[in-house]
Amino acid sequence: MSDKVKSGVLLLLLLTVFLGMFAIFGPGVYNDSDQYLKMHIHREPLYPLFLAALRMIFREGWLIVMGIIQNAFMAVSIWLFAEYISKRFSLRLWGEVVVIAIGVLPHMVTKYVSSLHLFITNSVMSEALCLPFFTLFMMECFKIFTEEKESGFRRAAVCAIILAFFISLIRTQMMVTILIWMVVVGVRILFWPVERWRRRTWQMPRNGKWKARCLLVVVAIVAGIFGVRLLAVKSYNLVFNGHFINNTYGTVNTLTNILYASDREDGEGIKDEEARAFFYRMYDLTEERQANYKYAGSSFTEKAEHIEAWHDTIKYEMIEDVFYQTYDKTVTSDYIVQNLMADETAGKIIRGIWPGCFFRWLGNYLLIAIYGAIRSIAVVHPIISLAAGFIYLSAFALVLLAYRKDVGNPAIPVMLISILAILANVGAVSMTIMCLSRYMIYGFAPFYTGYFLLLLDLGRDLRRWRWK
Repeated sequence: MSDKVKSGVLLLLLLTVFLGMFAIFGPGVYNDSDQYLKMHIHREPLYPLFLAALRMIFREGWLIVMGIIQNAFMAVSIWLFAEYISKRFSLRLWGEVVVIAIGVLPHMVTKYVSSLHLFITNSVMSEALCLPFFTLFMMECFKIFTEEKESGFRRAAVCAIILAFFISLIRTQMMVTILIWMVVVGVRILFWPVERWRRRTWQMPRNGKWKARCLLVVVAIVAGIFGVRLLAVKSYNLVFNGHFINNTYGTVNTLTNILYASDREDGEGIKDEEARAFFYRMYDLTEERQANYKYAGSSFTEKAEHIEAWHDTIKYEMIEDVFYQTYDKTVTSDYIVQNLMADETAGKIIRGIWPGCFFRWLGNYLLIAIYGAIRSIAVVHPIISLAAGFIYLSAFALVLLAYRKDVGNPAIPVMLISILAILANVGAVSMTIMCLSRYMIYGFAPFYTGYFLLLLDLGRDLRRWRWK
């Protein structure tokens, strides 16, 4: 089978799987979908603009077109990812098929194992667009380390930061992709071999000063990207919501887990009287319904499950309702103004209570993050969770084995970048919301791809040793 035919068949199979799932189950509309359709002030701009364009062009048939585009985009992104990995690591057909299966598997997990039982790319939710972009972003990050030519590194770095910018406009938590890019490019520059001056090619000496200048450029690019993103979000909100402001509700989200970890006496640290009164009302509601850390049980599992069970209730019924019902009665019914006031007051509450409950909050944060790390590569279950811990430890062991044999093994940065992406995503999501499967799915395929490549390398060594 020629390479072109093989490649075409694999793409066709992927399209069949994803479009077939859409044909069988149809589009999925969920609680958050309405906010994207209404271009809500809480939501990032790119996905609502994508949906608005579809509604404008295709009218009543937009939902079907959305499903086709999202599923086809996901299929193509997995195909491009697998094609690159196959060529760079000289995989046989079965090896590329394994990489493709790894790319498809997390979609089946969210469909048949997660609580919502959703097929992400069928759904009206930002993850349906963010996930294929992230797959391509990870491919470009891998290229930054695995491409042998300098031109390939530069091209990959440019593509990766552009993709990171788009991803940040789809999900706020995924702004971490910009920081991932900074770390990956920065480390690549630091490990760049020092070369002497060559007059004929007018090449600068790649010494410490050259690396320092490059790192400053990288930091400047990241700062510029964050600035452009903020301007884009504010401009979008000005056009569609009438206010030149960033997305609201972020501070209210952050308050949720901090309120969960607080004691009533922590409110004494709040200087603003109105904010203190809000805190006492919210805290009393958590006590009344046994929704704070005191009622979480003693074991790791009991504590993690308790905070996950109460998270949304605290956010919507004990924080949001208290804010908005009060503002409706006493200040204004303008929802955006209410959002701005709620965020401001939530910030005052956080500054007042966080010092007193910081270590309790940190403990809960780590609990949520551990569950997030598990869900990034598996599902939460007493036995499977232990297996996930073993998989992480064995991944580091495989990296060390590969490093001892060959420092330049390209499978090493694939695995390390994948783990970096998981840690960054878990760290960002755990700050504000729960680490549900659909938020953690991003790291699954890159991680297991790196794991597979390291196992292949170990298998080759074992076969050589056996024949010797």
